[in-house]
Amino acid sequence: MRVGIELTPLTYALTGIGYYVRHVVRELAVLMAPGDLQGFIAGIRKLGDGNTMIPYRRLPMPPRLLNLTWAWGGWPSVDARLGGVDVYHAVNYRLPPLKRARGVLSIHDLGFLREPGWSNPGTNRLFGKHIQRDALRADAVITCSRATQRDIISLLGVEPERVYVIYDAADTSFAPVNRDDAERRVREALGIEAPYLLFVSTIEARKNVTGLLDAFARADLPHKLVIAGAPGGGTGAAAASVERLGLGSRVIFTGYIQDRTLFPPLYSAADVFVFPSWHEGFGLAVLEAMACGCPVIASNTSSLPEVGGDAPFYVDPRDIDGLARAMEQVVAGEWLRAVMREKGLVRARHFSWRKCAEETLACYKGLL
Repeated sequence: MRVGIELTPLTYALTGIGYYVRHVVRELAVLMAPGDLQGFIAGIRKLGDGNTMIPYRRLPMPPRLLNLTWAWGGWPSVDARLGGVDVYHAVNYRLPPLKRARGVLSIHDLGFLREPGWSNPGTNRLFGKHIQRDALRADAVITCSRATQRDIISLLGVEPERVYVIYDAADTSFAPVNRDDAERRVREALGIEAPYLLFVSTIEARKNVTGLLDAFARADLPHKLVIAGAPGGGTGAAAASVERLGLGSRVIFTGYIQDRTLFPPLYSAADVFVFPSWHEGFGLAVLEAMACGCPVIASNTSSLPEVGGDAPFYVDPRDIDGLARAMEQVVAGEWLRAVMREKGLVRARHFSWRKCAEETLACYKGLL
């Protein structure tokens, strides 16, 4: 069985989908025979040396032009560009034209269909226009939670038997770091002093950062709030909230952190990880925090209870006062934090990238 898999997300600054691709490809390369897995890159960006895990071919066309030729011309067929593969896995919502290969499409969440205001208009235009057609054309759709599986079935009309739930995981490097060592590393690398609460994600409207800031302003805590993530469509609103609430130096925006080795210390030195997102396809940051032994406060929406299990303290993201009280309660409760920490570590061990790759490979084989 020869498999082609899309590597295009690895040509950009890595966020959720990029990390998914990196880990799945790395594990599939171990599970499959040499030469049976080949990558495909669409676009003018090149793959960095650190991501060259398997042989690949690149079609150097601007993404917008390529999407037009795929949508209206049905050209070029990706499996033909790869010399003929049995299965082609498109990892980022768009399934390109295929001649003979079975098509697998990854859909990570459908928040942009549930509430268009949560995403920027470009994302809605790029994915919203073709996603139903591509999902119905795919031989299998892979998603990362049962919550998103339900959305795919109800919003796109895909038959349940064609939607495979295969969970993501945290990298094995996410593990508890000695508190003193973690605080020192964070202080030296980012200039951040404990104590602090932590939020990790791209700053988008869907992540409810403004709600987080409102709750933080109401909570009676001596902590700072560290918001670690790339600027996104919600950055302006978040900055305006900081000014409106008079939070000033109490809120620290780190921007995109390229050095992934900083995240285990960053999670380990935080008193609480707070994630009041409106909607998540999976919620990888919650899993990373739990794997590092950091207590988690999370929304009771979408996939987050499915991923977190009984470890987080769940809140309604609409309840600002309730979120503020949860912050105060978890910070004040030393015994509560200890219980949440242990439950989180146990829960995080249920997920692994090897298991994700094994189930993905089983999906490929099932199609043949």
